[in-house]
Amino acid sequence: MQELSTKSSEVPGYAKACGILSLIVAIVGVVIPVIGVLFITPIAIVLGAIALYGGYKGMGIATLIIVTVNLIISPTFWANIGAGATFAGASGNRFLSYFDAIGVVVMLYLAVRKQK
Repeated sequence: MQELSTKSSEVPGYAKACGILSLIVAIVGVVIPVIGVLFITPIAIVLGAIALYGGYKGMGIATLIIVTVNLIISPTFWANIGAGATFAGASGNRFLSYFDAIGVVVMLYLAVRKQK
């Protein structure tokens, strides 16, 4: 009987699940441009960071690319980062925009770090 062993290169199940979900959520965030950056993209960033932390670099990097492109092309993101977001409730939107920006940096770090 073959013994069950885990290789160090094997990706845990939670990382696979988070990677697949993060890619799906990131694509949905691109399709819904106005509220996607503020409410859907942070979910994709958290799931993508978990996938990258777990070692599932393929889906994590794909999510990172989609999220980065989405933030670059999103006028909602840039309006909330800039000083132009002075309407009521803008502080919550600004926090989510900064969370997106910092989350992309964290995902980039997790993508390039060496696995132990």
